[in-house]
Amino acid sequence: MSRREFLMLAKKFNDQDVAGWWLSEKLDGTRAFWDGGVSRGVPTSQVPWASVTNPKTGEPKAKVKPIATGLWSRYGNPVMAPDWFLNQLPSCLLDGELFSGRGMYQKTRSIVGGDTPGEGWDKIRYCVFGSPSFRAVFSDGEIKNPNFHLTMNLDKVRSFYESRAGVLVDFKSLEAPVPFEEELRFILQAVTTECQVVDFIPQAQLPDDDEEAAEQVERLMHRFLAVGGEGVVLRDSSPWTPKRIAGLLKVKPTNDDEGILVGFTAGRETNKGSKLLGKIGALILDYKGKRLELSGLTDEEREFSTLVETATAKCSPGEIMPADFQGKHFRIGDKVSFKYRELSDSGIPKEARYWRKR
Repeated sequence: MSRREFLMLAKKFNDQDVAGWWLSEKLDGTRAFWDGGVSRGVPTSQVPWASVTNPKTGEPKAKVKPIATGLWSRYGNPVMAPDWFLNQLPSCLLDGELFSGRGMYQKTRSIVGGDTPGEGWDKIRYCVFGSPSFRAVFSDGEIKNPNFHLTMNLDKVRSFYESRAGVLVDFKSLEAPVPFEEELRFILQAVTTECQVVDFIPQAQLPDDDEEAAEQVERLMHRFLAVGGEGVVLRDSSPWTPKRIAGLLKVKPTNDDEGILVGFTAGRETNKGSKLLGKIGALILDYKGKRLELSGLTDEEREFSTLVETATAKCSPGEIMPADFQGKHFRIGDKVSFKYRELSDSGIPKEARYWRKR
């Protein structure tokens, strides 16, 4: 069975030719999918795309939010929004982000990530950038990542929607995948002024000339950064697809800094296999008095210094190694440089990746 994701995910921009693409601001919010309201009030365990299985063990999750709201996280978990918020969402499929303002990611997460609809939802907007076709978002395939494991079945989902026809009197959606331009037209028709908690993220089409397009990407990105934004998103005309695709790119600035190496974690098995077992999983840095785990190493850089250390790490996946362990290429006390996107509210670098050893 083919592999897929729950939602469409972006790759990183690397100076590709993006002439004629669409550009929008990259919001620092929480990704959310709206199913049109079909699952609202249904026990989560009865929703065919809900994440109810532990991806590591294959057993039922110990904790699942019991009732669905129709609003879902990127990992198939219900987002517990209040009724007054849900009542203003349209009867169609939407893809977007829950957003409370630039630089407010931690605050947004504290509001929308709870087990019950807490305070603060009056500050949240559902910022929409897509409306996937029914066939695309629920297409057959296996979702398998560290946070979500599910076999999606289109016929099963269609039957679920048909069983809820009485709830979805005005439901409408794109049946088959369409070019992004048609998707935009559908969104503008579906999201009316009555949807007072929904914002459509403006899309600007780039020039057809390669150099002019690149200049506009740079210019608009810095305009957003100047007002506290985090970058831009680029999308071509290809249809919405539940995978990480080359037709959707994120452009963000990077910063660099350094910390002192104080330890290692042992690698563990991932959805890509067991090649990290017995190797360094992450470097542990002291970064300005804070603990930072750093990934982004090559296979060669992940080697421990002795066979005994390798064997110990293989038997202790994911654990912190003893203080006297060393790597073939890293020694405790080394100054290590890394790149990162920005600092969290608590001063921890986000998306930190190993760059070089001083």
